Formats: sequence, C-alpha cells, structure tokens
Amino acid sequence: MLEHRWGKRRQVSLDVVVRGRNGLNLHGRARDVSTEGMFIQLAAQAISTNTVVEIELSPHGSLHSWVVHAGDEGIGVMFLSTGDSEKELLEQLLSGKPVTTFTKRSV
Repeated sequence: MLEHRWGKRRQVSLDVVVRGRNGLNLHGRARDVSTEGMFIQLAAQAISTNTVVEIELSPHGSLHSWVVHAGDEGIGVMFLSTGDSEKELLEQLLSGKPVTTFTKRSV
C-alpha cells in the first residue's frame, strides 16, 4: 500500500468521541496523530470512508475531519481545516506536552 502521509506520526493514547452528522456518537481511542490526521481505534466499523466527522477531544475541543480509511481496527481521518487553536492543540499532542484547553470553534 502506498503511503500518502506528509507529517510524522506520534503514538498517543487519547479517549475521543467521533460525531457524525446523522447523530452518530462513537467512543474510541486515538492511537497516533500527525499535523494532517489521526488513527482512531473503534470497537466496531460503523463509519464508512468519505464521511465527514468531528473528532472531540474533551475538554480540549474538536477537529473537523474526513474519514479516509475504515477497517476492522478503526478509522483513519484527515483534518479538513485547522485554525490557530486547532494547530496549537496538534502541536501540544505532537510535542508530548500536557494538553491544555483551547477555545472550540464553531463548524
């Protein structure tokens, strides 16, 4: 399989909620993150590729994302847009520093 990632991935273990437009709310665990995306381990494959979702990192905020991979172990998402607060959150996640709360933007 051809690798399309530009950014370096960092291993993490973060509880997240994946929220879909159709009322979908799935609890999962982020396993790795980069400036462009994230892999989220989910108990069941309930989301298909090409779905737009919000990845909530409570209480830190959320990231507007697009599902680019869906498999038995979880989903891979690409972040659709990152403003200053989202970039700050990603920088904190990638640096290994404790994550602080940032202002959630409206989508």
